[in-house]
Amino acid sequence: MASILSTYSISYKGLKLGAHSFDFDIQNDFFSEFPESEIKEGSLTAKVLMNKQNNLLEFDIVIKGKVKVTCDRCMEQFFLPMEYKGLLVAKIGNEHFDDQADIIFLTDDDHEVNLAQYLYESIHLSLPLKRYHGLNGTSVENCDQEMLNFIKFEDDKPTGVDPVWQALKNLLNDNN
Repeated sequence: MASILSTYSISYKGLKLGAHSFDFDIQNDFFSEFPESEIKEGSLTAKVLMNKQNNLLEFDIVIKGKVKVTCDRCMEQFFLPMEYKGLLVAKIGNEHFDDQADIIFLTDDDHEVNLAQYLYESIHLSLPLKRYHGLNGTSVENCDQEMLNFIKFEDDKPTGVDPVWQALKNLLNDNN
């Protein structure tokens, strides 16, 4: 059985020069192909506009959808909307170079380019550093209320100077 990742390939040999459009569905089976993936569930669509030139392929890629992540506040799983826009360039030639961030190198013998790894990395890099329920992360109403009872928020801190810091400050002042 062929890997699900082969469905994310674009065969460019035989295509005319110019723009070509492709759509890819990214579902749970995609993420299961990457066992190290933080994301196990998701429902996304990747729209790829490929501009074929003589020795160059340009891919304008837009990924939209939602992925299941863990809330950093209450540790509950939830679906987080995400969007990615990027440009990938594939240079075709017999010179061998190491792939770079958004540039890949193909030989004249290649006939297709597989975008699975690029899509995987783009989705992960699009995730925010802090992941909370709600669009802006300020609302706790969607969080697991039982878990929130165990958490102290910044707003719950008593006002004033911590006595430990005050004692250290006094020691510094006594030595001067």
